[in-house]
Amino acid sequence: MSTAFIRNSVWRRSYDVDDDRAQVSQIHWEPTARNENMFRFRDVLRDTVVSYSDHIRKPGKSLPISMNAMQVLKALFSVMDGQTGRCDPSLDTIAKRSKLSRRTVVRQLDVLRREKIIDWVRRTVKTDNESGGGPKRQQTSNSYFVDLASLPIEILRTLRQRLGNKLKETKKMRAGSGPVPSRAAGQAAKLLANIARNLRAPGNSHHRTLAAASHEERLAYMYQGDADSLREHEEMLRLSSASSASANLALYPSPRT
Repeated sequence: MSTAFIRNSVWRRSYDVDDDRAQVSQIHWEPTARNENMFRFRDVLRDTVVSYSDHIRKPGKSLPISMNAMQVLKALFSVMDGQTGRCDPSLDTIAKRSKLSRRTVVRQLDVLRREKIIDWVRRTVKTDNESGGGPKRQQTSNSYFVDLASLPIEILRTLRQRLGNKLKETKKMRAGSGPVPSRAAGQAAKLLANIARNLRAPGNSHHRTLAAASHEERLAYMYQGDADSLREHEEMLRLSSASSASANLALYPSPRT
């Protein structure tokens, strides 16, 4: 099969460029003449995706969203219209902008779609073969977009936290806020939940005493002289983001009057 035939073949679920189903452009910022809001959104999304990729990486495995994928994401934003969100570059344009081969671009686009960072629709245009032989339609470039409602919740939370009211959400389908946690923060959160559950257990005579105790006294009670566990606890809290007020309340509940 020739390369020309492959590139001109029409994929299933492809839509004419003027079809309503092909109009997927979205903007998640207030448009400005200098596109500073789009650039801010791009930068925060990029940094958050990097953190998220590290967060979901399995021990001993490579990053699920590689630096090549980030280069492709950067290339997409480099050609995006900051006023409308329109982003329909050809694969060759993305390859040139990202300095990657066309084959690598295709692979990394699939990665970004699999991880729900971006999505796209395939589009077609009419050919000049209406009365003659040959295909009546041919494939043209995809139309790419970022769908906030489909983003991993950790990424959406961080976008809301860092962008605040500058984040434009047309559909608020998911709730929640807070930073993207690290693996150590996840371990710390489980530890805090176990401790809180123990403190709330019926008949726990130490509840009120611990609620009024110092930080060192609580740790001494928790670990009963286990220096290694105590060191691990401190390390996890040091590596994680700052404890929230609710986490502190769960660990150190105030005595009821």
